[in-house]
Amino acid sequence: MNEAEVDRLVGELLATGEMNEDTVADLERILAEAKAGQSYPDDIDYLRALHARILSSDQAEPEATTPVADDAAQLRQEISRLQAELADARQTIAELETRLASGV
Repeated sequence: MNEAEVDRLVGELLATGEMNEDTVADLERILAEAKAGQSYPDDIDYLRALHARILSSDQAEPEATTPVADDAAQLRQEISRLQAELADARQTIAELETRLASGV
């Protein structure tokens, strides 16, 4: 991910006004590192996941109808997507815990 993309994602997240102080500090650090050409892959993964979680939930339209049996395949797809997202989040947590434990 290039600096402009990092800047855009960070800017969009900060513009929501929903970030706590620690998250703002993390986002500013990630942006500063990108500007210095020193981005870390796990930080970029975190940024992408946070952006997707925060901003895609804002854009999601609530369903007007309840799913019926014909939608079973779509429900299975959604379950698979959410399971993959959860696995990614768990991986990010494990990486961050490892960094924290090593004093980084």
